[in-house]
Amino acid sequence: MFNSEFYINNRQKVASNMKDNSFYFWHSGSEVESSDDECFAFQPYRNFVYLTGLRVPDALLVITKLNNKVSELLFMHIPTARENMYTGASFDEEKLKKDTGINDIKDEKTFDDFISRLMFGNDVQDAYMDMAKWRIYYPYNKECELADRLKKAYPFLNIHNMYSKACKYRTIKSKEEIEAHRKACKITEEAVKKMLLNMKPGMKECEIEAYYDFVLKSYGLKYPAFSTIAAAGPRACTLHYVDNNIETRDGEMILFDLGAHWDLYAADVSRTYPVNGKYTPRQKELYNCVLKGLNAALALSKPGQKKNELQLISKKVMAEELIKIGKINKIEEIDQYYFHGSGHFIGLNTHDVGDDPDMVLCEDMVFTLEPGLYFKDEGIGIRIEDTILITRDGCEVLSGGIPKDVDEIEAFMKGGRA
Repeated sequence: MFNSEFYINNRQKVASNMKDNSFYFWHSGSEVESSDDECFAFQPYRNFVYLTGLRVPDALLVITKLNNKVSELLFMHIPTARENMYTGASFDEEKLKKDTGINDIKDEKTFDDFISRLMFGNDVQDAYMDMAKWRIYYPYNKECELADRLKKAYPFLNIHNMYSKACKYRTIKSKEEIEAHRKACKITEEAVKKMLLNMKPGMKECEIEAYYDFVLKSYGLKYPAFSTIAAAGPRACTLHYVDNNIETRDGEMILFDLGAHWDLYAADVSRTYPVNGKYTPRQKELYNCVLKGLNAALALSKPGQKKNELQLISKKVMAEELIKIGKINKIEEIDQYYFHGSGHFIGLNTHDVGDDPDMVLCEDMVFTLEPGLYFKDEGIGIRIEDTILITRDGCEVLSGGIPKDVDEIEAFMKGGRA
């Protein structure tokens, strides 16, 4: 789906914003130990992936701009024979060049020598880094450590954090990225339908979830895009419930928040289904309040629309529906039942870059809408979320094949149980 031209073009965007006689560096991230001889599943730094396509730890991409000539270097960990024997790790330089479009690949151990020569032989005044540091007290990552070393060794060096600017490149998706999102949504659709056809009262939440996991693994996906929420009954009122270990009961609904990924591009979908295949009249009444809120926001999702206004639209519609059924008396009383934002941008991360409060939607942006209402007094939590592509004059619901209307849901579940 992605070829080297995609990554070459992305790097060219970055290089076009560099000053002359400067360099820019990105680290792929490092493995984190989980126990004596194991590490947590490695998650590469997403801007590094966006520029190289690589998902390996301890790699470093450097772009230099000297006398207006741009050069690219990739520093890699070269596995030892012992590492190859234990993990199958290998180093294929020609394949790396073909996959990334970077022709200068070096052993990571030579990086310090490279920097020394670069700084000694050129009038380098500026260095760029790409550091996402959400809290001041978060520990240093490799980029922080390298920037600190450079500043101590070369006090005159101006170090610029370009994270925010780099993230803006990722908010508008290419055709390759859109197709990856589309594939992720199709896999998610297949997996959700597999659950619906096998779900019945008495199963534990995790047993139902296992049908979803099976479909993902059949596509070679070791992990979903994020931890699955499968929350039946009152547990659906806990927004980030992930234990998924309680037995479901007849007459309950179950809230799923889940998504597959393809080439790391994520789907994010929420649905709330009756465990036995049939909504009660009260469940249907409350469910449709949320669905109307989602549909109202979808109808206005188009280029030129402020993204954050869509939340206010959903919220207002849901409040009006709750007034109609007598659950609340005034619009502001919805705050008793509505506790989160209505959606987020999505991409290489599930909660992806680009959530500027004043962001205006543009063609080829991908984001989610996810209104929800949580009635602890009734033991009912409902969230409905779709992954959405902004088109030239509106939007395409990439996850639209996943049953969402009450009649559609009940007919699908009944058909599977016949």
